[in-house]
Amino acid sequence: MNNFVKFIKNESGAVTVDWVVLTASIVGIAIAVVALISGGVQSASNGVNDGLTTASEFSFGDTTAPASTEWNGMNYWDYRGIAETDYGAAGNGGATAGWIQTLASADAPEGFNYNDGLWTGDPRSIVYTSDDGNNYSVNGEVTAVADFQGDVNPL
Repeated sequence: MNNFVKFIKNESGAVTVDWVVLTASIVGIAIAVVALISGGVQSASNGVNDGLTTASEFSFGDTTAPASTEWNGMNYWDYRGIAETDYGAAGNGGATAGWIQTLASADAPEGFNYNDGLWTGDPRSIVYTSDDGNNYSVNGEVTAVADFQGDVNPL
C-alpha cells in the first residue's frame, strides 16, 4: 500500500499528460484553421488559374505574317550606288557596306529589320528579317525562313 501511495503522489507523470493534452489541442486548432481557410484558398487559386489561362490565350491580333510588305524597289546595287556617290564611300569596302546597311535599315518595312545585312541572288535583292526572326521579306514578298528557296548571303 505504501508503494501505491507513493505512486499516486508522484507528479512526474503529470508533466507527460500535460504535454500530450497541449499537443493534441495544437493539432486540433491547426485542423480547424485548415478547414476554415481551405475554401477561400481554393477560390483564390481558381481565380489565379482563370487569370493565367485568360492571359495565355490573349493575343495582339493576327500574329500571322503578311503575304507582302511595302517595297521601295531598291536593291543592293542601288544602295551601293548611293553610298559611293552621295557619301563618298567608293573604293572603301567597309564604308560602302556600312552605308548600305544604314540606308537599307532605314527603308525596312514595318515589322522587319535589316540588322542581318543579307542579300540574295542577282540583282542582289535586299533581304529583310521579321522582328520575330521567322520570316524574310524580299522585294516585298514575305516568306517563312524555313520555306525560303533562295541563297542568302551576308553583306
